[in-house]
Amino acid sequence: MKKFFLIVTLLLSNSLLAKQGIAPSFIEVFNQGSRLEVIDYLSNNMSKSRIERYGIDNHVGVFLNSQNTFGNLEVIKFLPPSNGNERVEVLSKNNKLIYNLIINKDKKSPHKINYFTLQDSEVQVIQNHQLSAKELEQELFIFLKELGAKDAFSGAVLVARGEDILFKGTVGYANKRWKLKNKVDTKFSLGSMNKMFTAISALQLIEKGQLKFEDKLSQYVDKSWLPEGNAKSITIRQLLTHTSGLGNFFNNDFNKSNKEVYRNLDAYKPLISQMPLLFIPGTRNRYSNSGMLMLGLVVEKVSGKSYYKYVRENIYNKANMLNSGSFELDSVTANMASGYLKRMHSDNWVDSIYTRAIKGSPAGGGFSTVEDLYHFALALTRYQLLSKRLTLEAYSEKTKYKSAFWYGYGFSISGDPHNRVIGHGGAYLGVDARLDIHLDSGFTVVILANQSDVVAPVRRKINELIARYGS
Repeated sequence: MKKFFLIVTLLLSNSLLAKQGIAPSFIEVFNQGSRLEVIDYLSNNMSKSRIERYGIDNHVGVFLNSQNTFGNLEVIKFLPPSNGNERVEVLSKNNKLIYNLIINKDKKSPHKINYFTLQDSEVQVIQNHQLSAKELEQELFIFLKELGAKDAFSGAVLVARGEDILFKGTVGYANKRWKLKNKVDTKFSLGSMNKMFTAISALQLIEKGQLKFEDKLSQYVDKSWLPEGNAKSITIRQLLTHTSGLGNFFNNDFNKSNKEVYRNLDAYKPLISQMPLLFIPGTRNRYSNSGMLMLGLVVEKVSGKSYYKYVRENIYNKANMLNSGSFELDSVTANMASGYLKRMHSDNWVDSIYTRAIKGSPAGGGFSTVEDLYHFALALTRYQLLSKRLTLEAYSEKTKYKSAFWYGYGFSISGDPHNRVIGHGGAYLGVDARLDIHLDSGFTVVILANQSDVVAPVRRKINELIARYGS
């Protein structure tokens, strides 16, 4: 009898939670809502401040791409609210993984939505069986094939351990209009992953004694580049650690501008010089595209070469990256993927080419392949690009310089002391990319996608598989 009352109590409690808040209606629209229904729902339920700051089109785009990536969400249980966030444990029908749906709401009445996210659940299924190389390959192949069949992933994936490539495969189309399939040698946009190459370029010049960490940015760029205020005090180290106070040139002025003008670094001057500093240099951290572009200018000034030529000669060529570069989008480049996403104005896939700068920059936008990035990982960890000392510095945390705990010099840092993972991600409209170098276990994972917001489930699945991999 006691067991019966306990079950009834739990069911009633869960039912009451389900009736509270906005989560039930959110999940209903997520699972069944058309584009027009999503627009109507978010227009009525997003907080006014978020709509004014980012625009309703951005919020709708995030929602539509998440719908496409995760598919229907099956409610496992409604969780108690935390810090004003509504929380629901859900199962993604597309990838069969469990997530915590977090809906952050405005603290002021009427408590409308600020944003939502699907966080990896802490629920773990313990499997004692260790995977062989063949089993890992088969499981990942099936996982990607199923995602591809649901349009939930389009791209290329490579998993290696040391010199042994355990998996290399593709799904989806490099060009949807012409039904051209992705291939292993397809060139995908990297988004912000270019920042690794920019950081290494600067560190190489530091290693040669041609540049110093504490040199001022103003020693290398014309003052017409510098915003008003304390910009003259910005150092090279602050550019490397995102503590310069410079912001993000991907702003409204960039969105409204003619993207064809961005063929060299000088074209970005009006965007960067007119943006005030976000804070006094060296006092805080803020991820900065403008800061990395400035670092590219420093590389040009010190080396006497264009940024693009320097990177090709000193990184791509040394790492055997034969299919990498900042290719101009209006040039004919073989095996280059177009980027696709869902947007507010269309029921069809939208090609993102018209939203991008015509050429990549030190902050991002170059192209590479999964094999080239694997070669880069090998060259980096074998100290072929930098000395061991500076390589280790590049991917050690820099909190003593007010940087984020998860960032070094141009590299992200995660894991724990016995399972260190370094690399970088990249995301833009129609672009999603990730390089993970597992320093202690020897795995290299490269995921490149020509579709928005699709890498995270693939990365999670791969991490689960390599955790079960038998040596």
